[in-house]
Amino acid sequence: MTFNQLDKKDYKKLMGSTNSGINRNHLILRFLDFDFDPDLITKKLELEPLSTGLKGDEYFIGPQKDIPRIRDCSHWDYEWKLETNEFICDLIDKFFNEIIIPRIDSIKEIGLNCKTIRFTIVQYYYTGNNLGYGFEKEQIKILADINAEIDMDIYCLCEDE
Repeated sequence: MTFNQLDKKDYKKLMGSTNSGINRNHLILRFLDFDFDPDLITKKLELEPLSTGLKGDEYFIGPQKDIPRIRDCSHWDYEWKLETNEFICDLIDKFFNEIIIPRIDSIKEIGLNCKTIRFTIVQYYYTGNNLGYGFEKEQIKILADINAEIDMDIYCLCEDE
């Protein structure tokens, strides 16, 4: 199977977004590859996940959600989806302070029974410049303490002037 790279216009069409001048940011705490009911994570963290699934479940992808796939590992995802032009570093600080730090012990306990914990940042910039983000020492220590990977995806979709 060959994939062609999308240009900005096609990508925006696929994502169902126009240049509204508002950036989209996603901050995700994800647990992957475990052998227990994902509802146990929900109860332990007292957070409602955006998505959960068990290894072997069928799910669908694509714009019309019509392409079937079989899940290759269990997952539990808690996500903030924010449409804002606030700096990403401020949003990440809030996520750490409100979601991760108050639950460090529970996250570490859950992590003992799953293969991967991942902190994911996804940014869709429609306006302005991406100022980037550098993790503070305390945040790096926290991510190391909970044995989390970091995944960052940054998409600059602003119109060329």
